Order: sequence, then C-alpha cells, then structure tokens
Amino acid sequence: MNEPNSTPQSAVRTPHSRILYLFTRTPLHVGAGASVGAIDQPIIRERHTGFPVIPASSLKGTFADAWNDTLLPEVNDKGETRKVRVKATKEGEKTVLETTEAAWLFGSDDANHSFAGALQFSEAKLLAFPIRSAKGSFAWITCPLMLRRAVRDGVLASTAVPTNAPEDAEALFSKTIRKGGKEEPGPLGLDATNNGQAVKQVVLEEYTFTHAGELPTGLGTSLQELLKEDAVWNEVASRLVILSDGMMSFFAQNACEVAQHVRINDETGTAAAGALFNQENVPGETLFYSVINAFKERTPKGQDRTTDKALDTFRAKVDEAGVFQFGGDASTGLGYCTVRLDGEKKEVAK
Repeated sequence: MNEPNSTPQSAVRTPHSRILYLFTRTPLHVGAGASVGAIDQPIIRERHTGFPVIPASSLKGTFADAWNDTLLPEVNDKGETRKVRVKATKEGEKTVLETTEAAWLFGSDDANHSFAGALQFSEAKLLAFPIRSAKGSFAWITCPLMLRRAVRDGVLASTAVPTNAPEDAEALFSKTIRKGGKEEPGPLGLDATNNGQAVKQVVLEEYTFTHAGELPTGLGTSLQELLKEDAVWNEVASRLVILSDGMMSFFAQNACEVAQHVRINDETGTAAAGALFNQENVPGETLFYSVINAFKERTPKGQDRTTDKALDTFRAKVDEAGVFQFGGDASTGLGYCTVRLDGEKKEVAK
C-alpha cells in the first residue's frame, strides 16, 4: 500500500502540484444563484453528475483573504485609501511597482499591471458524502466514478477502485471490523433474509442496499490517512459505503440539507410578507479535494521565488489557520472547513 503522503503510480501529477483537502465542519453553501425549481437558493453542482463542487474562484478568494495583512495602502484621486496587492507610484517619468506576497501567490489586482499568481487552483471535487443510516447513525458514501477521479488526480492508489462495481440495489461495505484484536460486526450492516438466504444490508435514507462485497483492500486506511488528525473522519474505514454511480448521483442531489429562512418584521415581530425562502447546503462532514499547481514567480522584476517556495508559504498559512470559511452565511456559522495540504509540514524561511 502507498505511503499516506506519496503520489500513486497511476496519477498524472507534476512535481509542483499538491492535493488540498477540505472537510466541512458545518453545512456549506456555495450558491449557484436563484432557481426556478423548488429550491430558491441551490448550491453549485456539476452539470453532468449533479455532484456538489466548490469553484476554484471561491477557494482562491478565501485563501487570498488570509494574506490581507500584507496588502499596501493606496490613496486614489478622491483621497480615499484602500488596500491593494500591487501599488504603482510615479518617480518622475518612471513608474515604480511595489508588490506584496498576496500578489506573488494569487496575482495582481491592478488592471494596468496585470500578472497571474504562482498558485493555480482546481475546483474542489466531492470524494465522500455523509448520509443517514438506519443503523450506526450515518455513513459516508462514495462511488467508482469518484474513486477513479481520485486515482487520476493522485489522491488514491489505483487499487482503491473496486473491481466489482455494485448495481443500483447493491453496496460494498465492511460486514465486520477489527477492534481490540478481534472481529466485530460493522456499525452499519443489518441482518436480513433474501429468498431464504441470510444477507447483510445497509439502509441509507429510505433505501435498502444488499451487501455485494467488501471494500477494496486498504481503501479505508488510505482515506483515514488523508485527515488523520480529525477524530470524526477517523471512523471512515468502518462507515464507508460504495454505491453505484447512479445512486451516488441521486443522493448527492436529494440528500443535501434544505434550510428554511424568513425575515422578521421588527414592528410586528412576525414573518415579513414575501420574505420566506429555502436554501440548500452541503452537510457537515463532507470531504472535498482540490489540486493545486505552483509556478515560478510572475511578478515583474520579482525575487524569482521558486515553486517550492510558493507551496511552502501557502502550506505554512494553511497549517497555522487549520480552519477556513467558504461560501455564504459566515455570520451564521456556515462553510467552516478543516483544510489540509498533503505532504509534510515545513518551516518557511523569511
């Protein structure tokens, strides 16, 4: 089995790319705007699968905000001061450009002196989705398609993809787990009979799935290692269920949280007319991942900082904060995620 931080042999990765993991601690709402359907404020999804995603622009914007303390003050023609990544000043006939660390990593915010940042983000893809279970409270579900993507992106080894893909009424999960040196029944399986034969089943939401095989060897352990510091995620090996691609898409589209919102009229203390709406949220304990690529410094006349320097600087900030907020409704506790960049922690030289 691969080491936790090694790149699987089948992955197409450059030496200057890393995997960023995002594990939702609270429900997450990255909105797709208004809708004509039953949900007034839906989340962003892939068009062809219906899987929730976090756009790269949301990731980049949130992380760039963590560098706000490096921004420079600039006074405009009206005497107003604002903070900028790139500051241009005139010294006689010459324009002097001053850039910040935020400009180096995330790009310029000056249209007259534009350049790209050293870090490139992909959208965050879904890898494991929490769902209600009739036994054991909840499970994490995934599917062969998501596992194949994770292999392609270098998250998991090729052995993570099951050779016996389940049908729509089937599921792959662990019937037993090893605990205290002995085998015990897994937390999700229910005993049932089918045509007089004893079978194991798992009930997710209101749907029943028959055990069609065990998880691929080492998959649960490999997933645990992605966020081994998180006490909740550490249970993934015993709570993981692999469903068919079709059932995964169904649950991803129909098992997200829908929260009702209403505005209260301050004078009457009751709901304001026409102010009721519902909002879709990705549930807490959902795992996403994003691929980050690094490039040499692109700032004009910069320090020629390397790709490793860019990744190490970004990693230091991620490790320091640990938790970032993405999407809307931060003031009501939505969107807080544990964030981890793969690889070892490093001290960054100033």
